Amino acid sequence: MYNAPVIKKTFEVLKLIVDSNKSLGVTEISTTLSHSKSTVFGILKALQDMGFITKSKTTKRYTIGQELFKLSKKVLQGDVLTTIARPFLEKLVELVDETVFLCTREDGIAKVLDTIETSKKLKISSPVGTKFPITSAAFCKAFLSGMDNTAARNFLKERGLPKYTEHSITDIDRFLEEIEKTRQTGYSLDLEEYHMGVRAIAALVYENNYPVVSVCIIGFTGSMTDDKLGKMAKHLTNTVLEISDRLSQ
Repeated sequence: MYNAPVIKKTFEVLKLIVDSNKSLGVTEISTTLSHSKSTVFGILKALQDMGFITKSKTTKRYTIGQELFKLSKKVLQGDVLTTIARPFLEKLVELVDETVFLCTREDGIAKVLDTIETSKKLKISSPVGTKFPITSAAFCKAFLSGMDNTAARNFLKERGLPKYTEHSITDIDRFLEEIEKTRQTGYSLDLEEYHMGVRAIAALVYENNYPVVSVCIIGFTGSMTDDKLGKMAKHLTNTVLEISDRLSQ
């Protein structure tokens, strides 16, 4: 039987980085997998050249790259993912009476994969394919909550935090505090940080502990009032857990 040890080791390195959900250094990877540093370094260099992982310029540690995000989304997106998620999203819309988006991260944008509108007349809606900047608050906090703080900080330094409204958080340390709140609660909040008069709640969907898409409830401030946000957030987190469980079967 033909055997290719380096291929097996490459997938072991990639799987470790994905499963760890944080940035890793060469020594840490080498020790964990019991592979030589030279072998690990060569594998990391090849994966980095292909865009499957990325190396921080400051910490010299490695984390998931854009090409891996793209590849995973090609596997999970389209008819399969939206078909699985839609019944759960339709139920969520009934519970919160606001429009719900299913979104993916593509480089510097958040792209709408599916939209389920509320039946009420005054609502927010965007067609499938609509693109939002990744730095729009609800999406950014949700997607970055899947990274460790070092990777999230480096991402924010590279992208910057635009001032969309008077409520936008443009200080990285403050934004990292919001990301930590997102990790603790399981959802992110956008309180008129991207558009005045608009609020949003977002949460990540996982496939075997790997973040793949986000679900976002979006509505006007007048209907997404403070006293309603807690109940909406609970419905949202229950929904993403149900979708995550279904994807992970």
